[in-house]
Amino acid sequence: MRHVAVIVETSTQYGRNLIRGIARFGRLHDWQIHFEYRGKTAAEPDWLADFKGDGVITTSPDQKHSRALRKLGMPVLDLQGTLIDPAGEHLLVDSDHRAVGRLAAEHFIEKGHRHFAFLGYSDHNVSREREIGFTEALAARGHQPLSHHTPERKARTFESMNRGDEAFIASLPKPCALFCCWDEVAFRAVQSAIERGIAVPEDLAVLGVDNDPVFSSTSRIPLSSIDPDIVRMGFLTASWLAELMEGKPLKQVKLERLVPPKGLVIRQSTALDAIEDPVVRRFLELLRQQKPGMLSIEELSRDCHVSRRLLEQRVKSATGKTPRQLLSQTLVDGIQRFLSQTDYTLAHIAELLGFEHAERLSHLFRRQTGTTPGEYRKSTGI
Repeated sequence: MRHVAVIVETSTQYGRNLIRGIARFGRLHDWQIHFEYRGKTAAEPDWLADFKGDGVITTSPDQKHSRALRKLGMPVLDLQGTLIDPAGEHLLVDSDHRAVGRLAAEHFIEKGHRHFAFLGYSDHNVSREREIGFTEALAARGHQPLSHHTPERKARTFESMNRGDEAFIASLPKPCALFCCWDEVAFRAVQSAIERGIAVPEDLAVLGVDNDPVFSSTSRIPLSSIDPDIVRMGFLTASWLAELMEGKPLKQVKLERLVPPKGLVIRQSTALDAIEDPVVRRFLELLRQQKPGMLSIEELSRDCHVSRRLLEQRVKSATGKTPRQLLSQTLVDGIQRFLSQTDYTLAHIAELLGFEHAERLSHLFRRQTGTTPGEYRKSTGI
């Protein structure tokens, strides 16, 4: 059995996924993992000074103990460190951040967007690399994104970040596709947009990185996000350490170094195709924000300041569906969401969605889906 100390922060999805990947490798190779809950800026724990194990993986900014262990001959893998190779100096093992940016650009282009923006940090390498990948992929298609960077760390405050984000978001054309360097930034962007009366995703599609369940589920509009496959990065990191523990010099290890993103997780913040027609964007926003069971096409057309006939023409032209079809789909989506995520009674769901009677809800659901609400809920395990 190998004993390996893992000094990785547990406060973010990145750190937790990194540990998951290391642990996955460890289970396959009979490792005992030694770690503790810790923050991003915490120094290495004092118990590491007396660690009698076989190797260390660390991301700590203060590496006093691991440096001492390295001098004693213990293999230590510093994920903040670099390795010189023919292409230059690179982090030893890292996510392919430029590939993440390229994937964001491809997603927005597939959604039909023509206006693009990036929100990130000027003094963070991860943010810069993702922006480069995003910008280069868009440039290859003839597009140039707008960009905004929060103040450098020494001048950064919560207020300055929010003021800068809000002013930038308010200046963007509509509709616009906004790529954020990670989910925390995307969360702030959605909040700023809503406070400014900018509809997400109708006016502003927002995409983050890390697929962090805390930010994606807490956001008023569930966040789409790129999964950079940090679990795979953790597994690969453990593979590198295993080679070092077998006595192989670092520069002779020929394992993969950059981990490509796993893929996109599409949620509401980028779910819609880009729609240039402001009337149609307003129509879709009203469907999302109001109780759909109380809506009629006549009322919706009045709220969009057009006649019913013109609304039908423009919605059909932009989406390929009639307003009635979209309203019915919104109703079904809402019913399914409550049936699958709650144990609410049909009467309570009907009230929440604006139906006068639960029987009307049940009839519409069965007509549209071919199944009863009870059958659908049973299939979801609620």
